[in-house]
Amino acid sequence: MKIAPLVLTFAALAAPALAQSTGATGWTLVSVAGSAVAPGATIAFSADGAVFGTTGCNRFNGTVVAAPGVVTFNAPLAVTRIACDDTLMAQEKSVLEALAGTAAVAYDPVADRMTLIPDSGAPVLGFARAEQ
Repeated sequence: MKIAPLVLTFAALAAPALAQSTGATGWTLVSVAGSAVAPGATIAFSADGAVFGTTGCNRFNGTVVAAPGVVTFNAPLAVTRIACDDTLMAQEKSVLEALAGTAAVAYDPVADRMTLIPDSGAPVLGFARAEQ
């Protein structure tokens, strides 16, 4: 899969998080491994390397190191531990697996979609820019 034309730079990655301080929520998770997800999962990045969001069940935060076309999530992410129904817990497991380690980042400017493709083989995560 050639993703070079869709590569997302850190500046574009950080933009939703910067906007979050003015009410935006960053990116909304729309798919895990190509399948639709339960609503409520988000992710946002800040220019200082912070990452935060929710799996649809629990909140998480941590730090990332970004370079053109890749992002590395510094382990471990801090995660709340609220029990949710089985569907949300399965979604959470996939999301957290994908947010461990390094992932290629692809951006489709026409659809305003971001895809995280983990090097580890964890499920691919698809995101749409969250409405403000």
